[in-house]
Amino acid sequence: MRAAASDPSMRRAAQALLWLLPMLATTPALANEEQDAICEYRTLEVDPQTGDIHFVAPVKTGPEDCSGSGAALADLDPAWRQKLPPRVRWTQQADALDFCQYAATPLGQRVQVLPAQGCVFLQAQVACTIVTAQAVSHAQLANAVRGCVP
Repeated sequence: MRAAASDPSMRRAAQALLWLLPMLATTPALANEEQDAICEYRTLEVDPQTGDIHFVAPVKTGPEDCSGSGAALADLDPAWRQKLPPRVRWTQQADALDFCQYAATPLGQRVQVLPAQGCVFLQAQVACTIVTAQAVSHAQLANAVRGCVP
């Protein structure tokens, strides 16, 4: 027992544990505090015929009583939008997860993987295609569009 107490790594581990204990004791109290609901906004629309994505002014989608602070309120910088290819589209296909294993396809180079959902392919200066296996939320789609900027 004495050998374990004199081991420097054991001493460091004990010191780290003593340092973490006060923080761990306050975590349940923080978890019980009521958090403000974050406002949700729709910032893009998908053309049902072509799958093309169009940006729209932010439209509040809920909840009614929510905190308006957050990234959703900040409209994307026009300079950022100008970096996007002329066409940004979204497609759903059943084999999306298998299809997304390829680094290059006729849709372009894979530039982003959307874990357990799909991926983003980019043909620079031509098109960006978001491929998912199933429907995704507006927020997930908006985050995927960020992968379209070279």
